[in-house]
Amino acid sequence: MLREAGRLALCLGRLGEAIELYRRALEQDPLSTASYHNLGSALQAMDRLEEAEAAYRKVLELAPQRVGTRGLLSLTLLALGRGDEALAEAGREPEEAFGLWALAIVHHGLGHAAESDAALEELIEKYSEDAAYQIAEVYAVRGEADRAFEWLERAYTQNDPGLTETKDDRRLRSLHGDPRWGAFLKKMGLED
Repeated sequence: MLREAGRLALCLGRLGEAIELYRRALEQDPLSTASYHNLGSALQAMDRLEEAEAAYRKVLELAPQRVGTRGLLSLTLLALGRGDEALAEAGREPEEAFGLWALAIVHHGLGHAAESDAALEELIEKYSEDAAYQIAEVYAVRGEADRAFEWLERAYTQNDPGLTETKDDRRLRSLHGDPRWGAFLKKMGLED
Protein backbone atom coordinates (compact mmCIF):
# COMPACT_ATOMS: atom_id res chain seq x y z
CA MET A 1 0.00 0.00 0.00
CA LEU A 2 2.77 2.45 0.87
CA ARG A 3 4.60 1.64 -2.37
CA GLU A 4 1.48 2.38 -4.42
CA ALA A 5 0.95 5.64 -2.53
CA GLY A 6 4.59 6.50 -3.26
CA ARG A 7 4.08 5.80 -6.94
CA LEU A 8 1.04 8.09 -7.02
CA ALA A 9 2.98 10.86 -5.25
CA LEU A 10 5.83 10.43 -7.73
CA CYS A 11 3.45 10.66 -10.71
CA LEU A 12 1.91 13.82 -9.28
CA GLY A 13 5.29 15.44 -8.78
CA ARG A 14 5.24 15.29 -4.98
CA LEU A 15 8.76 13.96 -4.82
CA GLY A 16 9.54 14.51 -1.16
CA GLU A 17 6.35 12.69 -0.20
CA ALA A 18 7.17 9.87 -2.62
CA ILE A 19 10.62 9.41 -1.10
CA GLU A 20 9.18 9.28 2.41
CA LEU A 21 6.54 6.73 1.38
CA TYR A 22 9.11 4.51 -0.34
CA ARG A 23 11.38 4.66 2.71
CA ARG A 24 8.45 3.65 4.92
CA ALA A 25 7.55 0.85 2.51
CA LEU A 26 11.13 -0.41 2.74
CA GLU A 27 10.94 -0.46 6.54
CA GLN A 28 8.04 -2.90 6.15
CA ASP A 29 9.60 -4.87 3.29
CA PRO A 30 13.37 -4.35 3.09
CA LEU A 31 13.67 -6.79 0.17
CA SER A 32 11.26 -4.99 -2.16
CA THR A 33 13.13 -4.33 -5.38
CA ALA A 34 10.15 -2.32 -6.69
CA SER A 35 10.34 0.05 -3.72
CA TYR A 36 14.11 0.53 -4.10
CA HIS A 37 13.72 1.02 -7.87
CA ASN A 38 10.99 3.63 -7.45
CA LEU A 39 12.90 5.30 -4.62
CA GLY A 40 15.84 5.61 -7.00
CA SER A 41 13.59 7.25 -9.58
CA ALA A 42 12.25 9.78 -7.07
CA LEU A 43 15.75 10.58 -5.81
CA GLN A 44 17.03 10.93 -9.38
CA ALA A 45 14.17 13.35 -10.18
CA MET A 46 15.28 15.48 -7.22
CA ASP A 47 18.92 15.39 -8.38
CA ARG A 48 19.91 13.42 -5.30
CA LEU A 49 22.10 11.33 -7.54
CA GLU A 50 24.37 9.59 -5.02
CA GLU A 51 21.31 8.39 -3.10
CA ALA A 52 19.65 7.30 -6.36
CA GLU A 53 22.77 5.33 -7.26
CA ALA A 54 22.67 3.57 -3.88
CA ALA A 55 18.99 2.66 -4.32
CA TYR A 56 19.58 1.26 -7.81
CA ARG A 57 22.61 -0.70 -6.61
CA LYS A 58 20.49 -2.22 -3.84
CA VAL A 59 17.97 -3.36 -6.47
CA LEU A 60 20.75 -5.02 -8.43
CA GLU A 61 22.15 -6.64 -5.30
CA LEU A 62 18.72 -8.23 -4.72
CA ALA A 63 17.77 -8.87 -8.36
CA PRO A 64 20.69 -8.46 -10.80
CA GLN A 65 18.48 -8.93 -13.88
CA ARG A 66 15.66 -6.53 -12.93
CA VAL A 67 14.46 -4.81 -16.07
CA GLY A 68 15.22 -1.10 -16.39
CA THR A 69 17.37 -0.69 -13.31
CA ARG A 70 20.76 -0.88 -15.04
CA GLY A 71 19.52 1.61 -17.64
CA LEU A 72 18.48 4.07 -14.95
CA LEU A 73 21.69 3.48 -13.01
CA SER A 74 23.67 4.23 -16.17
CA LEU A 75 21.93 7.59 -16.56
CA THR A 76 22.58 8.38 -12.91
CA LEU A 77 26.26 7.56 -13.35
CA LEU A 78 26.41 9.74 -16.47
CA ALA A 79 24.92 12.65 -14.50
CA LEU A 80 27.58 12.05 -11.84
CA GLY A 81 30.28 12.40 -14.50
CA ARG A 82 31.21 8.71 -14.54
CA GLY A 83 30.81 8.09 -18.26
CA ASP A 84 32.76 4.85 -18.57
CA GLU A 85 30.76 3.24 -15.77
CA ALA A 86 27.55 4.59 -17.31
CA LEU A 87 28.37 3.02 -20.65
CA ALA A 88 29.18 -0.31 -19.02
CA GLU A 89 25.91 -0.40 -17.05
CA ALA A 90 23.86 0.57 -20.12
CA GLY A 91 25.46 -2.33 -21.97
CA ARG A 92 24.47 -4.73 -19.18
CA GLU A 93 20.76 -3.77 -19.22
CA PRO A 94 18.94 -7.11 -19.73
CA GLU A 95 15.96 -5.65 -21.62
CA GLU A 96 17.09 -4.64 -25.11
CA ALA A 97 14.71 -1.68 -25.44
CA PHE A 98 15.91 -0.13 -22.17
CA GLY A 99 19.49 -0.89 -23.10
CA LEU A 100 19.18 0.92 -26.43
CA TRP A 101 17.43 3.85 -24.70
CA ALA A 102 20.21 4.13 -22.13
CA LEU A 103 22.96 3.74 -24.74
CA ALA A 104 21.43 6.47 -26.94
CA ILE A 105 21.43 8.88 -23.99
CA VAL A 106 24.82 7.90 -22.55
CA HIS A 107 26.55 8.04 -25.93
CA HIS A 108 25.01 11.47 -26.52
CA GLY A 109 26.24 12.64 -23.13
CA LEU A 110 29.74 11.42 -23.95
CA GLY A 111 29.76 13.19 -27.31
CA HIS A 112 29.53 9.98 -29.35
CA ALA A 113 27.01 11.23 -31.92
CA ALA A 114 27.25 8.28 -34.34
CA GLU A 115 26.78 5.71 -31.55
CA SER A 116 23.88 7.68 -30.08
CA ASP A 117 22.24 7.88 -33.50
CA ALA A 118 22.72 4.15 -34.10
CA ALA A 119 21.19 3.20 -30.74
CA LEU A 120 18.25 5.56 -31.28
CA GLU A 121 17.65 4.28 -34.81
CA GLU A 122 17.61 0.69 -33.57
CA LEU A 123 15.31 1.63 -30.70
CA ILE A 124 12.86 3.23 -33.13
CA GLU A 125 13.11 0.38 -35.65
CA LYS A 126 12.47 -2.36 -33.09
CA TYR A 127 10.42 -0.72 -30.35
CA SER A 128 8.43 2.24 -31.69
CA GLU A 129 5.19 0.54 -30.60
CA ASP A 130 6.42 -0.16 -27.06
CA ALA A 131 8.92 2.58 -26.21
CA ALA A 132 7.51 5.83 -27.61
CA TYR A 133 8.00 7.54 -24.25
CA GLN A 134 11.64 6.47 -24.02
CA ILE A 135 12.22 7.65 -27.59
CA ALA A 136 10.78 11.04 -26.61
CA GLU A 137 13.20 11.15 -23.67
CA VAL A 138 16.17 10.51 -25.96
CA TYR A 139 15.13 13.32 -28.28
CA ALA A 140 14.59 15.67 -25.32
CA VAL A 141 18.04 14.91 -23.90
CA ARG A 142 19.51 15.57 -27.33
CA GLY A 143 17.77 18.96 -27.47
CA GLU A 144 15.47 17.96 -30.33
CA ALA A 145 12.21 19.39 -28.95
CA ASP A 146 10.05 18.96 -32.06
CA ARG A 147 10.88 15.26 -32.29
CA ALA A 148 10.47 14.85 -28.52
CA PHE A 149 6.96 16.30 -28.63
CA GLU A 150 6.09 14.13 -31.64
CA TRP A 151 7.04 11.04 -29.67
CA LEU A 152 5.29 12.25 -26.51
CA GLU A 153 2.12 12.60 -28.57
CA ARG A 154 2.66 9.13 -29.95
CA ALA A 155 3.18 7.79 -26.42
CA TYR A 156 -0.07 9.47 -25.40
CA THR A 157 -1.94 7.88 -28.31
CA GLN A 158 -0.45 4.48 -27.45
CA ASN A 159 -1.27 4.84 -23.72
CA ASP A 160 2.42 4.30 -22.97
CA PRO A 161 2.87 3.56 -19.25
CA GLY A 162 6.06 5.66 -19.22
CA LEU A 163 3.89 8.76 -19.35
CA THR A 164 3.27 8.43 -15.62
CA GLU A 165 6.79 9.81 -15.15
CA THR A 166 6.27 12.90 -17.32
CA LYS A 167 5.84 15.62 -14.73
CA ASP A 168 9.24 15.38 -13.05
CA ASP A 169 11.26 13.34 -15.52
CA ARG A 170 14.74 14.91 -15.48
CA ARG A 171 15.29 13.72 -19.06
CA LEU A 172 12.45 15.98 -20.24
CA ARG A 173 13.72 19.14 -18.55
CA SER A 174 14.87 20.65 -21.84
CA LEU A 175 11.20 20.85 -22.83
CA HIS A 176 9.99 22.82 -19.80
CA GLY A 177 10.49 26.24 -21.40
CA ASP A 178 8.57 25.28 -24.52
CA PRO A 179 4.92 26.44 -24.68
CA ARG A 180 3.93 22.91 -25.73
CA TRP A 181 5.09 21.58 -22.36
CA GLY A 182 2.31 23.15 -20.29
CA ALA A 183 -0.26 22.18 -22.91
CA PHE A 184 0.94 18.57 -22.82
CA LEU A 185 0.81 18.43 -19.01
CA LYS A 186 -2.75 19.81 -19.13
CA LYS A 187 -3.70 17.19 -21.69
CA MET A 188 -2.30 14.55 -19.34
CA GLY A 189 -4.28 15.98 -16.42
CA LEU A 190 -1.10 16.90 -14.56
CA GLU A 191 -1.67 20.68 -14.62
CA ASP A 192 -4.74 22.88 -14.23
